[in-house]
Amino acid sequence: MQIRKRTKIRRQQIIEIIRNIISSKGIEYVTISEIASGIGITKTAIYRHFKSKRDILSLLIDNIEETLMEKLDSAVTGDDPIQNLKDTLLAHLTYARERRETSFIVIMGAMQFSDTLIRHKISLLIQKYLRKIRKILTNAIKHGLVRKDINPRIAAISFLGLIQSTVTVWSYKNFNFTPKKIHEVLWSIYMQGIAA
Repeated sequence: MQIRKRTKIRRQQIIEIIRNIISSKGIEYVTISEIASGIGITKTAIYRHFKSKRDILSLLIDNIEETLMEKLDSAVTGDDPIQNLKDTLLAHLTYARERRETSFIVIMGAMQFSDTLIRHKISLLIQKYLRKIRKILTNAIKHGLVRKDINPRIAAISFLGLIQSTVTVWSYKNFNFTPKKIHEVLWSIYMQGIAA
């Protein structure tokens, strides 16, 4: 049990170091040597946890999925689908600010990684996210809060696209933004397109 706990703690340290490397230097600098140096351990010790860059990216994607989904699930608290969608938007923007959107950088960098397993994991993560948004939108349509001619699948993609394009712009401005301020503007734009 003690070994498992130490392994979990070490893996969390490794995730944090990788996030720091990505946000300060870029995903291409995520190497075993760089991680070992950042933690202050040997490369051999890193290889006890990861056998390849694929393993590292896989762990990061798992971590992104877990934390992002927790954040989104905590935003869906009531029976009002519109409020749940609005709160989900703020939760995702806040998550982006807190993480300096290393999650976005990891996903975009990993998508360029030619490994089919990594690309498949990312695709599954995106589809899981879109299903959550689509479910909220479908509920809103059912209650007459969103136009009946809105395609929930396309509206979910637009929702994610609105967030990701905004985060991309912010990344060039060193994530110098206040989520609550931009949230109201983005929400207004989105709702104008889908409101009943």
